[in-house]
Amino acid sequence: MTLLDDNNRTEQEIESAAVRYTYITFYMFVILSSLTGDTLILLASIKYKAFRLHRVIVVIIQHIAVCDLLVTITYVVPICISAIATRWVLGDFLCYVVTYTTYYYNAVGVLLISAMTSFKLLLLKYPLRVGSTSTSTAHTLCGSCWIVVVLSVAVLLIDWRDVYFSRETYKCTYGFSSDIWRFLRPLIAFVFILAPTCLVITTSVYILVKAKAVAKRGRESLKWQGIMTTVLTATVFCVSILPYFVYRVRESVISGDKNNSSVSFAHFNRVTISFFCLNTISNFYIYSLTVPSFRSFVLTRIRLVHQLVFNKQPSTEHGKRKIAEMCF
Repeated sequence: MTLLDDNNRTEQEIESAAVRYTYITFYMFVILSSLTGDTLILLASIKYKAFRLHRVIVVIIQHIAVCDLLVTITYVVPICISAIATRWVLGDFLCYVVTYTTYYYNAVGVLLISAMTSFKLLLLKYPLRVGSTSTSTAHTLCGSCWIVVVLSVAVLLIDWRDVYFSRETYKCTYGFSSDIWRFLRPLIAFVFILAPTCLVITTSVYILVKAKAVAKRGRESLKWQGIMTTVLTATVFCVSILPYFVYRVRESVISGDKNNSSVSFAHFNRVTISFFCLNTISNFYIYSLTVPSFRSFVLTRIRLVHQLVFNKQPSTEHGKRKIAEMCF
């Protein structure tokens, strides 16, 4: 099998050690932020009910946190390991797994964010009708996002061996070598990336317009924390995916040109991959900023951990065990 050493592809490796160490440091920060932040989000929302938001928004937040954790484990961690080793060291099987799960989890994340903005808009327009949506219905909605995306990954199995390790980005990726991808690739990109992204942008703008109109009337109570949480999540997502669109457009324009493998183009490809990670780590910081109840939960746990680690009180084992239980 030659997927790890595809000599037919011309790629620019990172020659500067300083640049490579910078990327490694960034990916380590992403891993630490995601594992800590998304775990706290799930803990706060499931066990402690620390999110004072609509139940459907909270369920979507939980699914996004799970998706981000899976992205970190199956996407960011292998990239970081490969960047440290300067080659793929996890074996052929995991190379295939990483490739297919990468497309799957990223597409699920796009649909979940579009579901969040769409529901928030409907909640503003029809508060009485939509406001009664149950938690089970919300889980069904999110579950459908996970199921639908299976179709996009299944299509990749048309040529399931078309996988290789990119020394340019230190990750395993799909080659799209078959001629059929000239037609299928734009279609899949439109259905699972472009269309949901346009929906996210449109609904986010409409949310702000609708919220402003409701605030002007002054006859209805408006919970801005839910609005700002949704809009900021959508904004960071759009910022993280924008370089990807630019890269793909540039790639299609200069396809077949020798500059396609230039140093600048390779560097832009790495920046694109790095920007994707912003969406993975941002949610914890967004919720800490916009949701007071979650911020209070995080600060309380930080104080308890600080007391447990650095203070001598309480001195008894029972007291320390009690604080540990309160932390988690």
